[in-house]
Order: sequence, then structure tokens, then C-alpha cells
Amino acid sequence: MPGVKNVLIPTDLSKLSMSAMPFALDRAEKYDAVIHILHVIDTYTPILTIRTVELTQESINEALFENAKKNLEALLEEHAPNAPVKIVTAIKKGVTHEETIKYANENNIDLITLATHGRTGLLHTLIGSVAEKVIRYAKCPVLVIKPQESK
Repeated sequence: MPGVKNVLIPTDLSKLSMSAMPFALDRAEKYDAVIHILHVIDTYTPILTIRTVELTQESINEALFENAKKNLEALLEEHAPNAPVKIVTAIKKGVTHEETIKYANENNIDLITLATHGRTGLLHTLIGSVAEKVIRYAKCPVLVIKPQESK
């Protein structure tokens, strides 16, 4: 896979999604590439709130962003504490697969490496598959990792 300079790992901040990290690190180290880790705060996430003076949509969005930033830093510390390559992080808000494709296009991503939750049946029908949509619309190769179940 010549010409790989940017590898993207979309993450929902779960340990399962970070199972793509070893594969991305391997490719990035081999080709001296930069790893981009992207988390998308879903626009459609239901938020149940109690109306108070202090609680605004802006404060909720800021809290979601700060929480995502903290969790992303913790995942990096756990899964790539001494990464031999440069790692760039980004947090966006929107529809996950759309923001992933947009980020990939805007940042000249050469390879998207992502883990799938492996949902099937009704759950897959109801919520769809981010991996499936990324594969369908990405302009670059997509490496999909099916994580091993935790023992």
C-alpha cells in the first residue's frame, strides 16, 4: 500500500473501537504515516435534561466535548502510550459516518482503519452500521477489524 501518509481511526470512545489501533499503528509505523483519531459526537444523541437557569444547549455541548476529550486522552494513554508515530486527535459533531468521510476527505486520509461492533439482525436494521456506510462512501481503502470478544 504505497503512499500511505495518513491513517484514520474513527472511535466511539469504547475499548472495542480501539481494537483497530494495533493495525493502524503497524501500518503507520511501516509507512511513516500520521494516525488521526476521530470521535464524532452524534447530533442525534438524546439528552434528557431538567430545565434550569444554568443548563443551556451550549453548556451541554461544551460538557459533551470536554467529556469526549477526556475519554479520548484516556484511551490513547491506554492503547498507544508510547506510539512510535505522530497521533492527531479530532472531535466533531454530526452524523458519525458523514463526519468520518468529511474528515477523511479534508485531511487526505489514505486508509481508514475501524473496528466493527458486528451487530446483526434487528439492531443492525434499526441503527445501521457506521462501518458499512464508511465503506460505501469513502474514497480511500477501509480496513475493517472484527474485534475478538473479551475473555
